[in-house]
Amino acid sequence: MTTDFSLAAFSIARTSILKTLRRSLTALAAFASSFVASGSAGELTVHQWKRYRATLALGSVERLAGNAQIAQKFRALGFVSLRVSGSGAKRRVEGVWPGKETSANLPPQIVAVAKL
Repeated sequence: MTTDFSLAAFSIARTSILKTLRRSLTALAAFASSFVASGSAGELTVHQWKRYRATLALGSVERLAGNAQIAQKFRALGFVSLRVSGSGAKRRVEGVWPGKETSANLPPQIVAVAKL
């Protein structure tokens, strides 16, 4: 009898872990694809060694991403000296652009940018 209960408990726990993992992977995939999604919020030109602050408004799945994941996205774009604050749907990212002056379309999640 104890063995049956242990197997049932293990099965329930395994199912719960797999569901959580599946949701996490789905959230990560949605977050990653959101930065390359079509439709942009405008164009931004960044200048070498200038600091910028971006305000993000994340969707329901994207808000599950941690600040470290968001910082990694901006690092991959080329920003350095990053700080990400906030939680949930509203985040603030500050970073320095070390590269040459360049322009790019903003993804719709970036709702405001300020040069500091």
